[in-house]
Order: sequence, then structure tokens, then C-alpha cells
Amino acid sequence: MAINHKWQILNKVRIILFTCMILFPVLSLSQEWRFESDSLRDDGPIIPMIINPLIDGIVPEIKYSDNDNEMDSSKIYNGFRVQVLSTKNGDIAEDIRMELISQTDYSVRVIFEAPNYKVRVGAFIERNDAERLRKRLSALGYRRSWVVRARFTLKDDR
Repeated sequence: MAINHKWQILNKVRIILFTCMILFPVLSLSQEWRFESDSLRDDGPIIPMIINPLIDGIVPEIKYSDNDNEMDSSKIYNGFRVQVLSTKNGDIAEDIRMELISQTDYSVRVIFEAPNYKVRVGAFIERNDAERLRKRLSALGYRRSWVVRARFTLKDDR
């Protein structure tokens, strides 16, 4: 029994020595290699530019609130638009835009906010003006339209 026990201990010692003989050179080599962070090239993320051909085109004259003559055309305004549709299909959004251009005197835009195309009408400083347009559009058949907050310049929207 004592001989068997000695062999077990001897085998454990051999395994430990063998493991050390293999791991020691590997560990010592890995410590000699140094990572130089200055050698990395980091150009930053590549962000694609989204070109939306749906909003290129002629936009009719836009109507604003009654105090239109007091507004600066280059200033960014926080206001409201009426959103008529939100869809993943750009062709449907463009068709609705063309219909609305023929039915109203307000600007009509298709805005792409991934993954949806949103058809928005008008640009108003006062929410009440946007609500009046929403009711008018509802009478024209766009019953699910709603008022949304928007930022715009008069120069870009005319």
C-alpha cells in the first residue's frame, strides 16, 4: 500500500514539473512582448451620409402664424408641424406628399428617421395654428394625422 501511495505522489510531482516546464517559457515570452497603443490607427467610425431624394423638389409657399413679418428667416424656431403618415415605404410617403401638395397651400416634407419615412405638413410657431391645419387635413381624409414638435428655419421651409 505504501508503494502505491509513493507512486501516486511521484506521478503528481511529474505532472507539476511537466506543467511548469511548458508554462514557464510561454509566460516568460508573453511578458517580453509589449503592446504599443501608439501604433494603432484609429480613424473613428465611418458614418454614412443618408441622401433622401424624396425631399428634393419644389416646395410651395408656406403659411405661418399671423406675426410672420416679425420673424427672422435665419433663426431656428421651435414650433409644430402636422404629421400625416409614418411608414417604412418611401414610395407611399412620396405619393402622399404629392397628394398633399395638390390639396393644400402648405409646405409638405418627407423626413427620413430610420427606419420610417414621415410625411409632415406646415411649420407653425403656435400649436393652435397646427391644430387648425390638422382638423382641415382630417376633413380631407387624413384622420390619423397629429401635431408634432419640430425645429425649422423660415428660410429652409419657404
